[in-house]
Amino acid sequence: MRRRRAMLTAVVAVGLSMGLATPASADEALDQAFLTAVRDRGVPIKSNAKALDLAHATCDLLNGGGSVDEALSNVKSATKWSDDDAVNFAGLAAYAYCPDKLPQ
Repeated sequence: MRRRRAMLTAVVAVGLSMGLATPASADEALDQAFLTAVRDRGVPIKSNAKALDLAHATCDLLNGGGSVDEALSNVKSATKWSDDDAVNFAGLAAYAYCPDKLPQ
């Protein structure tokens, strides 16, 4: 669990350095920035729509009281990604769509 949190924290730092933050009213720009960041991290997304749905589902789970481990498990069960890809995706999803749920 500590390794996952450490990896998630590292992904968040990468997201910050990539300038992912955009105005909240720019949903389309935020979605595009998220998808670009995910691809830049090498996560093999096949469908933009499915990736965005999974990102929002990740934040829905976290906003509903779910844990980081549950969110990562949800991403893993919805995809065939490696642990690293799931952590990268979940970290960027949280950074983009529910930054208040990032580990402190």
